[in-house]
Amino acid sequence: MRKYILIGLSTTILFVGCTVKKSNLSNSAIEENNTYTQVEGDAFAAYSASVENIKNTDSWSAAISSTYTMSYSDNTSGIFAFDGILENVTTDGEVKAHLTQNIESNGDTFNMEGYYYDGTLYNTYNGIQYYEDMQYSDVESTMLVPLHPYTFEKDDIASIEAKKDSKDNVIYTIILDTQKASDLFSSRYDTYGLKQYDGYSVKSNTIVDTFDAEGHFISEKSSFDTSVTTNGQTVDVLYEGSVNYLKLNETEIDITKEMKKHFEQYVYYEDIDTSDIDSNDSYDDSEEKTVEDTFKKRLVNRLGYTIEDDGTYQQDYNDNENYTIDFKNKTFTYTKYSIKYTYNWKGNIGAMGACTVNFTNEQKSSGCEDSTADMVKTVEQYFEMELYYCGLSLSDLQSELQK
Repeated sequence: MRKYILIGLSTTILFVGCTVKKSNLSNSAIEENNTYTQVEGDAFAAYSASVENIKNTDSWSAAISSTYTMSYSDNTSGIFAFDGILENVTTDGEVKAHLTQNIESNGDTFNMEGYYYDGTLYNTYNGIQYYEDMQYSDVESTMLVPLHPYTFEKDDIASIEAKKDSKDNVIYTIILDTQKASDLFSSRYDTYGLKQYDGYSVKSNTIVDTFDAEGHFISEKSSFDTSVTTNGQTVDVLYEGSVNYLKLNETEIDITKEMKKHFEQYVYYEDIDTSDIDSNDSYDDSEEKTVEDTFKKRLVNRLGYTIEDDGTYQQDYNDNENYTIDFKNKTFTYTKYSIKYTYNWKGNIGAMGACTVNFTNEQKSSGCEDSTADMVKTVEQYFEMELYYCGLSLSDLQSELQK
């Protein structure tokens, strides 16, 4: 059960072969808003040093996604899409974690939310509540995407490039040797065992790892174009995975006494009859034609936002805090008491009163105190988290505006 019922589920639906629309949601960054310079020297040596000297944090949030897009010889296709959030807070060696997971496969939807503390994961999976004792490393393995960079040998790599962006993030683009790519994909990335099929091969691959200026590992995007044979036909399978870290040393997880009391009612995982688990038919989680429309749908279905008479989407956290998303004006507003912070994703600008922060060029207005500018940046991260909870990213939403 270490990777839950999801693994058994996914292996049965991976090659169902029905015709579906290929995802139109992009994870690509808006490169026109950034400038890059090549890093001089040995890129492999620099990458190895970055991995060896990773700067750790006491808390973080990771947005994770993966897709398998199957293209069949009869011109039909299928898609298996996973996205989730893992939040981690470590205090004196003790780990607390909060996770969400969402799967969409050919019309079926599966959702999960869990809390981990004191060596036990308390999980709700499509309405079924259960617990399982495990190590924290097992929690990470349930997220289906590697969360940490890989230590390569030099012979593993066909090519590697290092460049810096305007924020001094170092971005390594790695292409693996063909045989190493086949071995590494099957052992590290491929949850579903493509290697077991006849004719398994990796035709091309790319891994892009990013470290920030302080040495934190902040993202990986991976792509493996593979091919297998099943039921006498060739199936091209494109795997794309990503992990993005944010809220470093700023993530909080609140597990209240009331929550712990509720968790006492959960059943042990071995007592679950997995045949009773059905797809979530309570709402439609599929992608819409645009990123914005998908975001709107999932804000309501996944996150419980309400649509107000003026067309804005709102969520109250308590008597004092509120999130408001205004799609007409492309703004996200965080209100705490009478103070309002706004972030405009079209202009990539945040503001509070006289303080304005331009996230494209990392400039702030003369009216910004450091504490205010820091809070404006935090509010932009709040918005990013709402997108990630909906299986999207800020670059998804901004890229659509460029079309």
